[in-house]
Amino acid sequence: MDSRIKTLILHTLVLLFVFLPAAPSHAEVNEKKILSFISKNSSSRKKIGVMVRSADTGKTVFRYNSKEEFIPASNNKILSSIAALSLLGKGFRFKTEFYLGGGIHSGVGHGGLYVKGFGDPTIDIEKLREIAGRIKALGITGIEGGIYLDGSYFDDIHYGEGWDPEWRGKSFCPPVTAISFNYNSAKIKISASKVQGVPATVRTEPAEFPFPIKNRVSTKLKRSGVRAQYNERNELRLSGYVSSRKKAETLEISVPDPFFYFGATLKQVLKKEGIEVSGPIERRRVPRWTGKIFTHYSEPLGAIIHEYNKESVNIIGESIVKVIGAKHLNTQGSWKSGTHVIENHLRRIGLNGNFSVADGSGLSRLNRVSPEDITEALHVAYGDPDISEEFVASLPIAGVDGTLKKRFRALKGRIYAKTGYLEGARSLSGYAFAKNGRVYVFSIISNGMGTRVKKLQNLLLRELVY
Repeated sequence: MDSRIKTLILHTLVLLFVFLPAAPSHAEVNEKKILSFISKNSSSRKKIGVMVRSADTGKTVFRYNSKEEFIPASNNKILSSIAALSLLGKGFRFKTEFYLGGGIHSGVGHGGLYVKGFGDPTIDIEKLREIAGRIKALGITGIEGGIYLDGSYFDDIHYGEGWDPEWRGKSFCPPVTAISFNYNSAKIKISASKVQGVPATVRTEPAEFPFPIKNRVSTKLKRSGVRAQYNERNELRLSGYVSSRKKAETLEISVPDPFFYFGATLKQVLKKEGIEVSGPIERRRVPRWTGKIFTHYSEPLGAIIHEYNKESVNIIGESIVKVIGAKHLNTQGSWKSGTHVIENHLRRIGLNGNFSVADGSGLSRLNRVSPEDITEALHVAYGDPDISEEFVASLPIAGVDGTLKKRFRALKGRIYAKTGYLEGARSLSGYAFAKNGRVYVFSIISNGMGTRVKKLQNLLLRELVY
């Protein structure tokens, strides 16, 4: 089924849920049962907070340590999503501008191709092909002078405060830049050779991956374990072994230089379109004398938020935060400016705890929020006709899609919620659509309780639905 048709169906279901006649707000939650479970885990009593309220009235249904601040992990995406849809608007589109340093003569664009990014995190290989097609449509068959990348819309701090330095190089923790390609990451697939001791076969996604690869991975009968590390020349060094009994090892890694990644891949794509580019690939601001040839726009924010929450794509949230800071404070996009604007907005819509927003994705351990404030944000979003449809539909659905596809199958289609996980922190917040027509807003955040919190999540959500 086409993804757009799926999205339309999901949005229709959300509308049916959101605009159902309000049922009585009193829940039939067995509080003793839930409290008994918590008390059995006495060492975890202060490590968990729970809040449940009616989505229609906002009245409290159940609470436990609900005002305590916790590290929310990816539940922070709830706050950044709601703020983005409200502050930027669901129709907002990221833009990327393309300029030529000189004129076009006999099909050759002179003076180099300049690219100015405004934080679009969604450009992939298909989008680059579209961009190359637009350049070709201008009658350009060659570009002299190189490709220049202007990322000055964002500051040069590429990793958030409170992010673990050991995460660098992982695909979930890419550098955040105003010009991005393929989420600033790539997949490296390493397949065993037919003969032991012979180097393994390496393939990349995208195939146009421009960084040199030094392959020292051998094939072993049983042993398997591959390491990837960039050196000071941005060469990707692969070492270790891949078992001949496995189809392949797949590594998902970020890239060390997003600007070169974008420019070098674009150069390859242009060549495939018959457009030869001569000259360097460098970072450089767009000079005043250049001429804009076109602007590329992303999908609307409402659609991007869908991908952001369903698949928990961290770089989308971080780009959103920096764009919010740039647009609302008329300054270079940064975490400092963006989170300041977001915190102020959240207070305006009713959050009154001592919460702290440090980034957009929830990777930072400096994020702090209470279950009470999470449910307040969810309650406001549910009742806001400008953002409710897009926001609720963006959340993973139990037993259906996203990060909840394999969870809560007995509650299939009745839980729309954002998951969250960091070492020592687990969270789940969203909406429960009960069989009796009631709708509940809930937040369960634990720090230090481990996997035991999953049993509480199952217990509470079953109580709400049934």
